Amino acid sequence: MTAYIRPPEVDEVAIADAWFNTLGKSYKGQLPAGDPLLAGNRAGWLVLTRNRELAVVVDEAFPFTRPRVYLRGDHDPMPHVEANGRLCLDNPEIPSDPQSAVREALRHARNLLNDIDKGVEDGDFAEDFTLYWHQSVGPGRRARLLLSDIPRSTIISTCATPAAVYGFASGDSARQWWSHRFNDHLRKTRHGAVILLDQLPHPDQYPSTGGELWDLIAARSRDGIEVLVGLLKQTPKSLLVALAGVSPNGRRHAVGILMERPVDQQGRTVNRRVIEHGYARGGTPPRVLCGRLLLKRLVTENLDAASTRLPYLERDRLAAARVAIIGCGALGSGVTRLLAKSGVGHFILVDPETLGWENIRRHQLGAAFVGHPKAAILAKTLAQENPDIGSTKPYNTTVEHLLKQHPDALDNVDLVVACTATWSANSMLDDLSMRSRLPVLYAWMEAHAVAAHAVLILPGHSYRVGYDAVGNPRMTASTSRKPIPAECGANASPFGAIELAQAEVLVGRLALDQLRGKVAGTIWKTWLTDQAALGDAEGSWTEEWVRARGVPNPNGQILVAPWWDE
Repeated sequence: MTAYIRPPEVDEVAIADAWFNTLGKSYKGQLPAGDPLLAGNRAGWLVLTRNRELAVVVDEAFPFTRPRVYLRGDHDPMPHVEANGRLCLDNPEIPSDPQSAVREALRHARNLLNDIDKGVEDGDFAEDFTLYWHQSVGPGRRARLLLSDIPRSTIISTCATPAAVYGFASGDSARQWWSHRFNDHLRKTRHGAVILLDQLPHPDQYPSTGGELWDLIAARSRDGIEVLVGLLKQTPKSLLVALAGVSPNGRRHAVGILMERPVDQQGRTVNRRVIEHGYARGGTPPRVLCGRLLLKRLVTENLDAASTRLPYLERDRLAAARVAIIGCGALGSGVTRLLAKSGVGHFILVDPETLGWENIRRHQLGAAFVGHPKAAILAKTLAQENPDIGSTKPYNTTVEHLLKQHPDALDNVDLVVACTATWSANSMLDDLSMRSRLPVLYAWMEAHAVAAHAVLILPGHSYRVGYDAVGNPRMTASTSRKPIPAECGANASPFGAIELAQAEVLVGRLALDQLRGKVAGTIWKTWLTDQAALGDAEGSWTEEWVRARGVPNPNGQILVAPWWDE
């Protein structure tokens, strides 16, 4: 097949224009100069379809960018239609054919309007509730919420900055997040509310006044009015209310509303006497108080939004999980960061060393942290990067000394990940595992990182059966004629970040599978590099490995096998 080559000096707009002129009476001409939709765009055309006027607009990069379609004129809220009238379409990119590009955009628009008229898209208002809420919100302060899975309407803790109003499930949660994110003490919190709605409203039912909010809560929440009444009795100057609910497909939503007392002609917030006028002090009906507060809908950012990849039950399970990382060097730091970003909530970090210059090309911590204890600075960095994390507890010592001085230090953890490749440490952890029935994942790399291993030992099995008494393995995958630098650990690094990344993913994935309950038994996973990288390391696969596992794939591969005592 001959590759498409665009002829020089092709006028794509003229080509598209020629197609629009074939539409007959439904074509209403090009967008006039000065039309707001032409701002930043190259051209546009008006088409009448299903008794609606549509504008098809292209920018200067057309046809390498998709045509966009807008619904013209005033209209009620519609699913898959943004506040500015833009239709959310999945029309394909067709950079080789301008006519096909505009034709497909218009076809997808007509199909969407047809589905909207039939009502088949109405469920999208609830499924993408937060998105539609944001379409009708003006600029200003934002709501930033960390509410997790709250099963009922309740009081929450709030605080504010000039940029945002924050809402947390509890005061402890607020102080912890604030300390993690800003390395500062949160001095004061106020009360707000999260109101759980039985059914998420459509855009035409979003409240714009305090009275409308009251009516919405009364109609759609079984316990929200009671919570709101308790807060309104205090006649607050301002009040954050989060409306929360679950879409039909199980997605959780929460959006923020800021309620404030009005201001007088001098711009001052009115006092309690003014807001309660006409009633005895403390006797103003809550419905009346709510109606007298000004309401502002807020663009809402969920502070745990990054954890939405997994199903909610698994997210909650990972958030409660406790993992001990033994060895916070190149491999251990990378595995820790992967698990933290995957939603694991609690870490114990154990390492006696400080970060050196030889570490920074492959360690998760760079030059800014040279000279700092690896465990302590990794714990602090994890919390700053993931402020919704539950806890990070560092120990700047070896695991051997830790368990002698604090025998209960690893009690109640769900998984230990051992990344030291140290025989004494791994032996001690094997004893601990056998006594306490604690799962341990052992991880290490072979010379020049041409192979990496992850062995998950479940209770009732032993890691040491794969070694002799002094820690020599019963089988290795590789050997190399290239010596490891004698000064390794001081002035040189025997491998780099790319080689390391393969090992991090291997170990991180197995750890995550174990925490999610996806692993049925003890397992041994091995990653083998490709033939080119093996040659760079002047390496080869060992005869015993080839006999046991076969000749490795020259493009690299992952092998799975039982451990020696299986």
